[in-house]
Amino acid sequence: MKAIISTMLSTMFLLRPSSVRGLSTFASCSSSRYLLRTAPTQLSRTYDVYTTGTSAAITKTNGGVLMSMSSSPSSSSEIRKKKTPKKKMGVQRIDKVLADRGVGTRSQTFEIAKGKRITMASHPDAPHEERTRIKGPKEKVPPDAALFLDGNLLPSAAPLLLVYHKPKFVLSVMEDDKKYKDQERKHLGQVLSARYKRCGMHPVGRLDYDTTGLILFSLEGKLTQRLLHPKRGVEKEYVATVQGKADEEKLKQMLSDGVETTDGTFSAQLLEVTPSDGPASAPADDEMLWDEESSTEDRAQMDYSGEHSDVRLIVTEGKYRMVRRILANCGHPVVELRRERHGKVTLGDLAVGEFRDLKDEELEWAESLLK
Repeated sequence: MKAIISTMLSTMFLLRPSSVRGLSTFASCSSSRYLLRTAPTQLSRTYDVYTTGTSAAITKTNGGVLMSMSSSPSSSSEIRKKKTPKKKMGVQRIDKVLADRGVGTRSQTFEIAKGKRITMASHPDAPHEERTRIKGPKEKVPPDAALFLDGNLLPSAAPLLLVYHKPKFVLSVMEDDKKYKDQERKHLGQVLSARYKRCGMHPVGRLDYDTTGLILFSLEGKLTQRLLHPKRGVEKEYVATVQGKADEEKLKQMLSDGVETTDGTFSAQLLEVTPSDGPASAPADDEMLWDEESSTEDRAQMDYSGEHSDVRLIVTEGKYRMVRRILANCGHPVVELRRERHGKVTLGDLAVGEFRDLKDEELEWAESLLK
């Protein structure tokens, strides 16, 4: 408070006398030593102002009294704002950490922690005497700490991201719509472990029902939003098997200029075009393999005869069936599509239907999106 008042007075004293008269509007400080008190009448013009050194004072007033203010900073550069204590980074409430590990709901883990049933250690093999008893649900611990419930080691923390190689004809949702329950269509909720589902892990965006390749599962909603929002410009790389022999230079120019669709004009970066033997497998003739949004035109375009090309391209937006639509509007309908990269996370040689954790460089990139 002392520094703030000194600064304000130093500034005002450099102004014209009328500014000084306005000091009568100031409220009293809590400390009498720095009390500023004036009578209802205005301060007269016969005053002396001292603002240098370590003091600031006004004297000889007309009916008003301004008690001297001393020990102010010698310069404004010495004034420092009161620092707000920083939150401890890298620690979270124990009930949240337990919920993130799939131990139970937040209310359940609150009760578990309240019952003092949790102990913590620096490593999973720590003996009982090296473990610390958690005193309650508000206590904070590192998210990667070794935790024990009633003496039993709990699962490790859920990863920030999981990489999955989605097969064809799997819905990119955690639960299918009830009206299609009789079709027993496969979905991502059937492949993700129960522990990760309890932690709140969810797919990052979607891949079409008949599209294969890389799809990420995220633990953090904030990270999911940053991975998907167009303004972030996170690249997604695809390989599309298309009908016909594609002219690389012509197609590159068309995609760069932008291709008009019913949802707007979208561009893409073409990386390469190579000859193809066609799709790896023909679609089964089964109505339930198509999702409800697959149009008659989509199905009619599934021609597996004639020449084919593999088109590798990059997009930064994720509109519904956008890659298929822009390539079809360029004269090359897609008969098979696979996503091979999302940002710096690559599919690599991950087998179809398998999961993997992030590599170190991938995790570092993902964490950088949260900063």
